[in-house]
Amino acid sequence: MNKNLQEWACSFSGCDGGNLGADIWLCGIEWGGASYGDYYEKTLPEELENGKVELSLTEFDWKDSLGYTYGRSFAKLFTSIQGGDVENYKEVSLLEGNELFKLNLYPIAFDSTDHELWHKNNISKLTGFENKYLFNTWCFFNRFPFFSELRKKHNPKLIIGTGVNYLRDFLMFFAGNEKVGRLCSGNLTPKSEANKTNRVFYWVKLDGGTLLVIIPFFSGRYGLNSNYLLQEMGQRIKLLLEMK
Repeated sequence: MNKNLQEWACSFSGCDGGNLGADIWLCGIEWGGASYGDYYEKTLPEELENGKVELSLTEFDWKDSLGYTYGRSFAKLFTSIQGGDVENYKEVSLLEGNELFKLNLYPIAFDSTDHELWHKNNISKLTGFENKYLFNTWCFFNRFPFFSELRKKHNPKLIIGTGVNYLRDFLMFFAGNEKVGRLCSGNLTPKSEANKTNRVFYWVKLDGGTLLVIIPFFSGRYGLNSNYLLQEMGQRIKLLLEMK
């Protein structure tokens, strides 16, 4: 195993940053867009060489986030949670940036969650792990406790995780070995006649009162891929926050 991996992975590697004291945390699976530039040849090796990653941002950059599909979709969801109309999502660019903290379950960037990208980009040589499954399992026991303790310390009101197939990962990441409340699920039905498949989402109350909601990806055939679904999802989350 790379000698600096423990220090690097059990820090803010893979995080976009923002305000740790924010009421809302947004968590993805891992960074995307890794094929651009020299990420695997230069950036990632340099990060591993440097070890521990400190949190450099104190304010979330809404304007920069709107330049990406994921960021625009979340801006719409955020607007709906605040009681607004998703059509007005660009107004988030006027916010100060202390409303959000953004992070990811896993620290290495990939273009997709396809495990073959681990081999294609020779990540085994960089990390010492033969495949992504072994690395992710290692993260369960080494990286995840760092963030579960971080969550307990800052106790945000709401955490949104994107990717319902990673429900167990999100629970371990934010709850650790603590007891959790009853796991619940809900459904959203799209308006589109071309694809009426229900979108399933999950939620649970963590110790300290944090509401953890795991929602579908924003893109893809079965994602929250319309303004209607983002509006509905935001309204559901708002109602859950208001429940005693």
